[in-house]
Amino acid sequence: MAVKILSPDVTHKTDVGGVILDVATPEDAKSAFERVVANTKAIQPDALITGATVQKMIDREQGYEIIIGSKFDSLFGPAILFGAGGTAVELFRDLTLGFPPLNQVLARRMIEDTKIYSLLKGFRDKPPANILFIEETLVKISYMLIDFPEIVEMDINPIYVDDKSIIALDARIIIDPKKVDTAIPPGKHLIISRYPTKYQQKWINKEGIEIVLRVIRPEDEKLWIDLVNSFSKETVRYRFFGPQSFDHSMAVRFCNIDYDREIAIAAFVKEDGETRMVGVGRLITEPGEETAEFGEAVTDQWQGRGVGGKLLDMVIDVARDFRLRRIWGEVLSDNQNMLGLCESRGFAIEPEREHGMVRATLEL
Repeated sequence: MAVKILSPDVTHKTDVGGVILDVATPEDAKSAFERVVANTKAIQPDALITGATVQKMIDREQGYEIIIGSKFDSLFGPAILFGAGGTAVELFRDLTLGFPPLNQVLARRMIEDTKIYSLLKGFRDKPPANILFIEETLVKISYMLIDFPEIVEMDINPIYVDDKSIIALDARIIIDPKKVDTAIPPGKHLIISRYPTKYQQKWINKEGIEIVLRVIRPEDEKLWIDLVNSFSKETVRYRFFGPQSFDHSMAVRFCNIDYDREIAIAAFVKEDGETRMVGVGRLITEPGEETAEFGEAVTDQWQGRGVGGKLLDMVIDVARDFRLRRIWGEVLSDNQNMLGLCESRGFAIEPEREHGMVRATLEL
């Protein structure tokens, strides 16, 4: 067994001699309790000691120690920390930061940004850790920080993880008592808006095919790359105004968005048992303004089947929900299908400008 000091004032128990391991008998437990109390009083005499905890010990030989924590910043809100854990966490400083809300894709990227990730994949005679366990834990911590804005600080260290389990061996949470009884609007304490589920819907097109429309997510990156790679040269030119190379960095830009200022509605269909993205309509607001730029593209196979019109209708609905005054988009003058679609929704089409561009504007 392990005996650990219990004190709200002690952040790292080992720093004050507050952990005794390999406690086997009741006599050992009594002696260990006296030692952790004496050690703590000697090193941190002002600490409030409320007792000690007795915990089952685990075999750490085949696993790894990590840390997951959080701290509330007055500017950025809650930040999530991940990295190599244990007693030397401050020495190695192998840490990365993320912000809620996290999904498994963002959690995986946090893990991959650390040096310990190479160890977690397996080292010498140690089997690899189950990375999925860590991803799920990070996502759950993210949910916790979203649901409980009164959490000021969290320190779960160490967390033991191997190929079969993940176990928190020590944890500490600090809350702000002033926030406990304060009504805080959902998500108000976050720097990144929560995923907007209200824009999700199912729609049947004129052919009777069910199409799911929802806001794009970071984990849609592969589907987005498949979508743009399916575009003909003409569709690429119409949407991006010239040749493009669709790599990971570009996918991150288009799939990892700040929902406070940008919304991208993606259309999905089931084909041969697999989900496929067939179009995206996007609205990008201008900071401090009541206007926004829109754009959309539909893969060639699905053009003329109602998807473009539905995406534009949803973009307009989002703009009204954002209480915008005007939306506009740049359209190539030879893109007659898009210009016709805009005119059918009440957009004003300005005369052709430089580089064969026209501007479509809708007053809301």
